[in-house]
Amino acid sequence: MGITSRAGLASVMACMATAAAVAPVVAAPTVPVTVPLYGLNAVLPFDAPTLDSGVPLPIPGAPKGPRYVKGNLLPKNMVPTIPVDSALPATEIGAPLPNPLSPDLIGTARLASPSSPLHATTPGAEIGAPISRPRSPGLPSLVMPEAGLAAPALQGDPAAIASL
Repeated sequence: MGITSRAGLASVMACMATAAAVAPVVAAPTVPVTVPLYGLNAVLPFDAPTLDSGVPLPIPGAPKGPRYVKGNLLPKNMVPTIPVDSALPATEIGAPLPNPLSPDLIGTARLASPSSPLHATTPGAEIGAPISRPRSPGLPSLVMPEAGLAAPALQGDPAAIASL
């Protein structure tokens, strides 16, 4: 195998390794984040706590489009609500506990919150026309215009676990 073939094979392998390393992050509903708190070591009399969490990636869904209802001039669900799915990221905070009688550590206090699904919907609107549908023998009649808002919704199930 020549040098050119080896270099080409090495570059293909490097690209495959990079794609394999990046693919799980893109497919996950959250992006992992470690918050650097090491600057607190100068202020605190013990080691700084660690904080590992993530940033949720919202994934919009398909809205239920307008639907026509017999007797109405305008369709229902004129401005539809849009569902958005994501996940609350798993979060872990750990702080080392120093032993006051020796330079050793007693342990680490941890507070963990597991990942949980999150579902939200955007606001929507219902709009009614100020005229009715045309009647068979004549013109449409005037009616009170109607308008309404569909409230946004947020559903989740966060939890926390403390340990020592």
